[in-house]
Amino acid sequence: MENRDQISSQSKKWQHIVFGACLLISFFLPWVHWGKNVIRGFDLPLGKFFSVSATQFGLENPFPQLSFSFLIFWLIPLLTILGIIIAVNNKKSDLVVYIAGALALSMTTIFFLFTKTLIILGVGNNVFKMLQLPVYLAAISAIGFILTVSTQGQWLKKCAWLLLGPVLAFSAYKFGEKKVMAETYQTTDNVAADYTISATEMLNEFISSDSLANEKYREKIIVVNGNVSQIDRTSDSTTIIRFDDPAGSYIAFSFDKDQYELVKNIKAGDPVSLKGSCSGSIYSEILETTAINFKRSILNKNKNQ
Repeated sequence: MENRDQISSQSKKWQHIVFGACLLISFFLPWVHWGKNVIRGFDLPLGKFFSVSATQFGLENPFPQLSFSFLIFWLIPLLTILGIIIAVNNKKSDLVVYIAGALALSMTTIFFLFTKTLIILGVGNNVFKMLQLPVYLAAISAIGFILTVSTQGQWLKKCAWLLLGPVLAFSAYKFGEKKVMAETYQTTDNVAADYTISATEMLNEFISSDSLANEKYREKIIVVNGNVSQIDRTSDSTTIIRFDDPAGSYIAFSFDKDQYELVKNIKAGDPVSLKGSCSGSIYSEILETTAINFKRSILNKNKNQ
């Protein structure tokens, strides 16, 4: 009986070490593809995560003053290595492992939520295809790392640590999203447009020279007039209104759920005047089409503005 317990204990120990090693390795591998941009796990604490999203897609860190807080994710590889060393020496490593695992699950949650937001802006169309194998490996390894820690009979505590990271990340993300939307809708409504242009003219400008058009329109408040080509409404009441050209290029205005009542009756074919901040364009070499995305979108109340 004693030999059996020893074998079981050794088996669990090595499972724990393998999960830790997988978590450590996955942290430095590609977690997501945003178009041509490869983002690795460590790019979040390194700062590349938000620099790419800001420069390439116009989606910035809503709390730049708290950028330093992402440095905490460097604890993932450090604590994972420490946890493995402790396990090899048959010592208890509960808190070290719990923190490493919770941080890893928190980070995978951030990658998932942020990628979903980029999809709303027209960057890809399937979050699960954009996320790469190492991000799933990191999540599974973090779960396994926590569950196989040496402490016996503390499943409730382990489950609490499994939930802690994702819950905190989800809550913080939604708080930031709500704050940004609340501020930007009012700003867009009150700020005079830098340009007023028809959807056809804007599409032609970007197709002719996307570099010049991006330089001219990016991060500017613009009124675009045209006939709606299609409307996409998601389960959380987020709405995307598009102007398309026959070749497949399009302009997409993203409306938060707070704007739902104002845009719910708009249908394909309706003439509309929309106002928002241009995030720039994304060119698909495969489809040979251009997608121009707008954030902070509202219905233009002053048609002469």
